[in-house]
Amino acid sequence: MAQIEFLMRAVINFYKSNDRNAPVVIKRVKEYDSEEMFMARLERAIFDSCDEDCKATPSRYAIWGEDIRSLSISAKEAMKNGNIEQAEKLINQVINSMGAFIDAQLILSNLPGNVSFVKSKDIIKSYITSLLENKEPSDPEKDYLIDSMKEIMKSIE
Repeated sequence: MAQIEFLMRAVINFYKSNDRNAPVVIKRVKEYDSEEMFMARLERAIFDSCDEDCKATPSRYAIWGEDIRSLSISAKEAMKNGNIEQAEKLINQVINSMGAFIDAQLILSNLPGNVSFVKSKDIIKSYITSLLENKEPSDPEKDYLIDSMKEIMKSIE
């Protein structure tokens, strides 16, 4: 087994051995304003992933991951303090950010030489469907988003 695999096994084993206790929080790459910056940090990591020559991608994902952990801890604290509305807001941010991460990784898996489980067009199509099913009144930003996604669909078909 290569050294990197031994290191990864140590990471998994450490966190797995602590999964029934209190969360393990060892801050290594914490940057300020997790609540405001988490999607921007994920965006930088995702676009770095598109550049094969970028050397900052793993570090950027680590910083984003620290934001997600920070948001989760803040949600836990809000729940303890009885502020369910704030906790729900923070958990929704975590869920949506994880969704963006998952979908970005699935889209990147469609690049040549990778193993793909979901087609990029199916992801975009699901976004359009979700936006159209939203019963809230239409607004210019939502309409623009739908139109831009329809254009993307045309370009990838």
